[in-house]
Amino acid sequence: MNDLISSSIAIFLAVAAPLLLLLFFPNFLSSWKNKTTSRRLPPGPPGWPFIGNLLDLGYNYKAPHKRLVQLRKKYGPVFMIRMGAVNTLVIASADAAMELFKSHDQAFINRHPIQALQPPNDDNYHGTPWSPHGPIWRMNRRLYTSFFSRTTMKNTLGRRRQFVDQLIRWISVEAKEGRSVEIKHLTLVAFANLLGNLFFSKDVFMDLKSAAGTELYQLLGKIVVLSTTPNASDFFPWLRNLDPQNLANRTLKAVQACADIVDGFAKERRSTKAVRNNNEEKDYWDLLMEFEGNGKDEPIKLSDRHIIYFITEIFIGGSDSLINSVEWVMTEVVRNPEVMRKAKDEIAQVVGYNRKMEEVILRAYLI
Repeated sequence: MNDLISSSIAIFLAVAAPLLLLLFFPNFLSSWKNKTTSRRLPPGPPGWPFIGNLLDLGYNYKAPHKRLVQLRKKYGPVFMIRMGAVNTLVIASADAAMELFKSHDQAFINRHPIQALQPPNDDNYHGTPWSPHGPIWRMNRRLYTSFFSRTTMKNTLGRRRQFVDQLIRWISVEAKEGRSVEIKHLTLVAFANLLGNLFFSKDVFMDLKSAAGTELYQLLGKIVVLSTTPNASDFFPWLRNLDPQNLANRTLKAVQACADIVDGFAKERRSTKAVRNNNEEKDYWDLLMEFEGNGKDEPIKLSDRHIIYFITEIFIGGSDSLINSVEWVMTEVVRNPEVMRKAKDEIAQVVGYNRKMEEVILRAYLI
């Protein structure tokens, strides 16, 4: 509730200031309109001065994707909306997305960073999603590519299988004891354990019940909430230095605390000094230790700070995207019994109830 009130006040101030400017400088609007219309932009709904199309999406803020579907029917698969003072290009079809990533990826490779997850100006490490295209971005991309290569995915199949088995066990226990399952809590705990095993060869949470009381769990949950809270500074960039909702400051402190915990895991992993032979499965920590840059515009070896924040980035980014996706999909399936029935029928037909869902089965089915 407090975040909602602070968001409303911040947006009010952001809108009120330009309106006062318009009152004292009436010619500003006509010059701004001429500047905007002179550029070649995709079609889109007309917006209000300064606030743009915020009202178009804001009236149904819990389901903006549904409003975007309505706009797609009217303006086509590529259209432009203005979120406050920020122009936003919406790609609303698979063909348009393919064209964008295939032919125009360089033009759109840099993302508009949200303030809550943007590092301070004196920080040398910029998270991969928000860093400008350059040597560090390319180096981080190579790291991600090595993590998700065919060889690495094959080598980590056993760990990921354990992740799924752990999920099933926890759900079975909750069902036998007659308790409901909180998808958000379940997914966060299991996913953090998966990352802990992939990077440090250990579970970061012992079990489902005790996890909620740990600092890491609370920090990950807090960062997810803060980073998804509507922030007036993202819509009106001139408010960034003011941080009227105090979101950037709170998120920065939470991220730093999360990085300190990851650093503790790293020190524990480093102190083991495990000697691994060629036949033994490597974890992601080994890949980070073995990684070498080109020595020109990239460091030959990754610094400890780079490694810690890179791993923290994966914990935070993975938790956010996975939790929201799983929770949203499960909610929609529960709300639509017919979809649930079709999903069960497909599982019964393709997999059956007498064997586990394996990636080989799923991959063949999707292809």
